[in-house]
Amino acid sequence: MQKEFWNYTNYFLSGFVLIVLGIIIMIGSLNLYISIVNLLVFAFLLLGIFDLCNLLKNPKELSKEKIVRAIINIAFGIIMNVFKNIPLSIVPILFAFYLLFNSLVKGISAYFLWKNKEHKWKEISFFIFFLITGILFLFSPLGHLPTILSIIGLYCILIGLGEWEKFLLEKLSFKRRNRSIYISLPAFVDAFIPRRMLTKMNHYFNNIKEDVIYEIKKETTIPDLEIFIHVAPHGFNQLGHMDIYFEGKVISYGNYDTASYRMFDSIGDGVLFETTKEKYIPFCIQQSNKTLIGFGMKLTENQKEKVRKEISRIKKDAYIWETTALQEKKKKKKSKYEYIDLLYLETGATTYKFKKGEFKTYFVLGRNCTLFADRIVGKSGTDILKMVGIITPGTYLDYLETEFSKKNSMVISRTIYNEYTKEKVFHNKEK
Repeated sequence: MQKEFWNYTNYFLSGFVLIVLGIIIMIGSLNLYISIVNLLVFAFLLLGIFDLCNLLKNPKELSKEKIVRAIINIAFGIIMNVFKNIPLSIVPILFAFYLLFNSLVKGISAYFLWKNKEHKWKEISFFIFFLITGILFLFSPLGHLPTILSIIGLYCILIGLGEWEKFLLEKLSFKRRNRSIYISLPAFVDAFIPRRMLTKMNHYFNNIKEDVIYEIKKETTIPDLEIFIHVAPHGFNQLGHMDIYFEGKVISYGNYDTASYRMFDSIGDGVLFETTKEKYIPFCIQQSNKTLIGFGMKLTENQKEKVRKEISRIKKDAYIWETTALQEKKKKKKSKYEYIDLLYLETGATTYKFKKGEFKTYFVLGRNCTLFADRIVGKSGTDILKMVGIITPGTYLDYLETEFSKKNSMVISRTIYNEYTKEKVFHNKEK
């Protein structure tokens, strides 16, 4: 009861704060922004003067680093006060670069979709919109400052209304079954959510040696579909990976053919594989030192049928692709194996590539593992709307954590799979 009360309170108060903040930004607009920027510039100047005075009063504390820091703060404050347009232009210029980055992402995605004979006009439309808007904001930052502030204010209000929606759904004990809209944080913030979650989990497991809680269930029902969010402590795995488990098979998509890598390994042939959960999870933990967070979902028969049809639709453009390990097994040879070869050898996974379609070419910021899984999971009644269209594993992790915290949602369980828990999890499943 106490936990439910805090959930209600959190949704209501966070929504209230965000809506008020959004209204203040939209109403105060330019004058408020100018006042805040001037205050920050003045603060830098005061901080530098204070540090310099403190060093002169206490010569024993003198050091090269402290003197340089004080001088930089003073110089920054003076320059920003003399050239007042520079600090005022920082936010719109950063916003413009963010739009141009997204136009680049959409442009690359549109190119590969067109090349693969999958004409997605939505990608082209977003590319043109982001490109034109980004250029306009970049070359006239102060002229478009009120518009940018209004967008930021509206964004805060929409997120706040989303929090109030959660509050009402919880209070009314209503379980939504239709596709819903989820407005998340920008992609560069979402991307690091899995790493932060891993840090929290590692702290928990390192401090609690016995009676570890690795699984929480809201219902005794066995989930119909499970979503796995992967995260590891090093490399690109820190940003996460996502795949699903449905009707006895793990289904995953990624950039697994190293021979097809290009553009700093961000693009390659899209590879789909299917394998068993009992072999796949221990392989991930052992091979990459990963932690997997599994979110179980309860589906209706209608939703399960939609998921089946979507998987079949995606696979109709796929063909079985033989890994190097499989080819050499037939020829009784052996050479240096890649990740996908080890996966095949350890789990017996069936691997596929695509003849055509949107998943023929993998792109880390476009047609990636998360978008692939979302195409399937979305049929079960979830939907994620990004303001800029980039969906990361962190986006989904944030969404699933939110849904799991509600008493009335499709997400009914959360299980942690790692080195500490793998034996307990599968031992209990066998029972």
